[in-house]
Amino acid sequence: MRSARLLFPLAAVLCAALVAGVAGAAGAAAQAPGKPAAASSASQDQQLQRLLALTEPGAQRRGLEAFLARYPETPNQDQIYTALIDDATQLGDGRGVLSYNEKLEALTPDDLAQRIKTINLLLASSAPGDRKRAQQDAATFARQVEATAARPVPPELGAASYRIDLERMRALAALFQGTAAQALEEYPAAEQYFTTSLKQGQTEEAAEHLGQVELAEGKIPQAVDSFSLALALPGSTIAGRDRLRLQAGTLYAQLHQGSQTGFGDLILSKFDQVAARDAAEQAALAPSAAGTITGDGTGGNGTGGGVNAAAASAGDFALETLDGSIRRLRDLRGKVVVADFWATWCGPCLVQHPLLDAVREKFETDHNVIFIAIDEDQDKSRVAPFLKAHGWAANTWLDQGVAPFLNISGLPATLIFDPAGAVVYRQEGFVPATFSTQLTQAVQGALARAFPRTAP
Repeated sequence: MRSARLLFPLAAVLCAALVAGVAGAAGAAAQAPGKPAAASSASQDQQLQRLLALTEPGAQRRGLEAFLARYPETPNQDQIYTALIDDATQLGDGRGVLSYNEKLEALTPDDLAQRIKTINLLLASSAPGDRKRAQQDAATFARQVEATAARPVPPELGAASYRIDLERMRALAALFQGTAAQALEEYPAAEQYFTTSLKQGQTEEAAEHLGQVELAEGKIPQAVDSFSLALALPGSTIAGRDRLRLQAGTLYAQLHQGSQTGFGDLILSKFDQVAARDAAEQAALAPSAAGTITGDGTGGNGTGGGVNAAAASAGDFALETLDGSIRRLRDLRGKVVVADFWATWCGPCLVQHPLLDAVREKFETDHNVIFIAIDEDQDKSRVAPFLKAHGWAANTWLDQGVAPFLNISGLPATLIFDPAGAVVYRQEGFVPATFSTQLTQAVQGALARAFPRTAP
């Protein structure tokens, strides 16, 4: 199941709102005279389930394509295309993967996550036609983001969080548009898009692409500057950082009589700029991490001395409970800790909760493992009523910045910490059919490594 975005919670809200609109329109169409809703017969369902159960690569694909040809109006098209994508992936059929993703996108045009996946696949293709379609898809994605920007701030997001998330969505849209323009050798347009992307939200990918475009335009000083920014930004999207470092250093030397003296200082200056921007963003997203809890852990007004401002590890963060108590992950050192990061606005979290509870019950007699929940709502007043309404335990912790510190980007997120406080397992989002088994095995593995004689 797709995760709801945390670093991009706007995407989750956006998708939910658009899907709700599509569902409403579909409902109205179903009730329109002369347009009865299509029903899937028991026979069709049985046929489909038999086909989905096939495991031989190619056999399922042939069967599902024949099924679609026979029942083109089946309400299970999304499930079928998803299975076809998996089958084409196993067969190494890149064109098939792209084709089925495009069909899935056409089926759900307002699904931003699907559109992002399709754009990435189109950009990875070397066919001019695919790149042109990527450009068109990226423009559509940008329009969807701007349409959302005109709407009121969703109640589940604070104004600062909404603003930052919107900037990131715009940065992603501009990155897609720039990459498509670059692939089509439309360099002036690509340069403008990448510059816009970096103004909205800095990523190493946008910086590297901007440098490549500037180099193609003969703008070597600007290319060196952009490559230096890319090297200063964290991440892993640059395939060869060593290669980029060598290329940027060589270009720098061309501008400085063959010397690279000062090149390292340039990268460090870029790093300082990135760090300052990240600090400002984190302070806006999680002001409590900058000092709303006093040094004695009793709570405060956020004016200096906040313990989370100097947190050097996840275990150092002070988090509040619903009754105002202070908890820290380091207080649980010596145990395997399973942490569930969730929010009231996260639809997938509702689905995962009973599955997580089932895993928790398997280990409730093992005193070497403990399960905790950490809520990510901006508006903490929503948490207690939500827990009461759904009958969930009220022992959740309220995050004060540990999720951004851990680079958690989607909800639900499940992390396992070993007795020393190190993260040994991480999963953002989940697959309902396999979640319980995977998490159980991960907990057992963590216990076996930490307590060889006590693992169940």
